Amino acid sequence: MCGKYVLMEELTWYEYAERVKKDVILLPVGSTEQHGPHLPLGTDAIQIMHFSKLAAERIGGIVAPVLSYGYKSQPKSGGGPNFPGTTCLGAEALIFAVRDILKELIRHGANKIWIMDGHYENAMFLSEAIDMALDETRAKDVKILKNCFIEFLNEDDISTVFPKGFPGWDLEHAAILETSLMLYFRPDLVRLDRVVADKAENLPPYDIYPAPKDIIPSSGILADPTDASAEKGEYIVRRCLEEFEKYIRKEFD
Repeated sequence: MCGKYVLMEELTWYEYAERVKKDVILLPVGSTEQHGPHLPLGTDAIQIMHFSKLAAERIGGIVAPVLSYGYKSQPKSGGGPNFPGTTCLGAEALIFAVRDILKELIRHGANKIWIMDGHYENAMFLSEAIDMALDETRAKDVKILKNCFIEFLNEDDISTVFPKGFPGWDLEHAAILETSLMLYFRPDLVRLDRVVADKAENLPPYDIYPAPKDIIPSSGILADPTDASAEKGEYIVRRCLEEFEKYIRKEFD
């Protein structure tokens, strides 16, 4: 490990300058989005920030400040725009924000960057931002990786966390995964007395614009969260960190 500080905002510029060219820089990107009656609007950003911090502590990396706004919430994966508090960026705003952050990190001398995606809808816009940043900086010795942490979980992990059946990652919104992670990371923010056994049962196999309100449960929950637990959250984090460390050693050592 390179010092006790892993959060970029807690480093002096002297300390940052000493480390930026050799350490892995993690950029967490989340969202501000409804997560049912029992989880906070900042769930995606909170989860990916905590995961990034734990990952950086394992490898001696640096965590850039979390981007707490993501691409537009979609009805079939986040409930959509009809919920108060859901505050989203359009495609260009997200792409250009991440592009500019990456260009700045590269200007500082960073050459090992991992974007930690904590919001289902962000994926392809982050890919575009990476392409633009690399093209515009003409960086030759920079490697940027990107994934959503759930991609580290294999079929055995999914069976362990979802013994009663897996609804799919798109419907795992405010459900077992996110509730378990928040119970592990920030149990003080989980309103256990407001957990309801709700799920989306009226979703069509196509998208509708503008998004109707009646295809999403009024709770905003897309799959039943009642089997969530801090123990499942700890298991998910441990398995993801094990896989993260394995792959980061492979790609950057």
